[in-house]
Amino acid sequence: MAARATALAPAIRLAEEPETADPPVAPLHDPTVVLYGDSLAWEARGAFALALADRPGVRVSERTFGGTAICDWLTAMADDAATLGPGAVVVEFSGNNFTPCMHDDTGRPLTGDALVERYAADAAAVVATFAPHGTQVIFAGAPTARGDSDSGGSIISRLNERYALLARSSDDVRYVDAGASVLVDGSWTATLPCLEWEPCGADGTNVVRSPDGLHFCPASGDADRGVTGDCPVWSSGAFRFGAALAAPVIEHLDAA
Repeated sequence: MAARATALAPAIRLAEEPETADPPVAPLHDPTVVLYGDSLAWEARGAFALALADRPGVRVSERTFGGTAICDWLTAMADDAATLGPGAVVVEFSGNNFTPCMHDDTGRPLTGDALVERYAADAAAVVATFAPHGTQVIFAGAPTARGDSDSGGSIISRLNERYALLARSSDDVRYVDAGASVLVDGSWTATLPCLEWEPCGADGTNVVRSPDGLHFCPASGDADRGVTGDCPVWSSGAFRFGAALAAPVIEHLDAA
């Protein structure tokens, strides 16, 4: 396991390259780490855990499921804050509106501005839940989907902007552009050059996005209300995204 975790290093180094200088990171008060997220985090959960597998004493839990939103996990987050007292939580949600907590008073799914504002309010609730426990909250940006404008304006881009804005409000909140790990200069791409150790296509590239243009598995079918199945083949995109989710946690662990 340690050898495989070491093999993550190239992807982790790529994910750690900052676009702008961040303030110095602080050590975590506890080595417990929890990942919360939707189908993108669910696909990447194995790589996330693997990236932290060779860190002594680190305990990783994951609360991920396709089609979910932040509001679906707020009760679990409050329970985790009280019982686990995690040193860090990584929170990745890309804008699902399938579940009842993302519906309006008439039962219709929230869309547009209303959806963005609900996510922003729930993200603030995440911070309020964990702040009293000294937990480092890390919001992770999702990658743009095929067809999204490079200039922003999509739901994913707008949510990423709100997460980044919230991170600037507190030293206990960070934002990581994890989605950049599967993009080229911020733009959607189907393939990327292979990492130095991973299984590789004959042309030196690997497919990093699903046929649906949003997820990572090269061989997946359409998601059912945001829910995807296990990937039957190597998923370079999920691996890269998982490493990017873990990278800021590793920074805090290395600061100890």
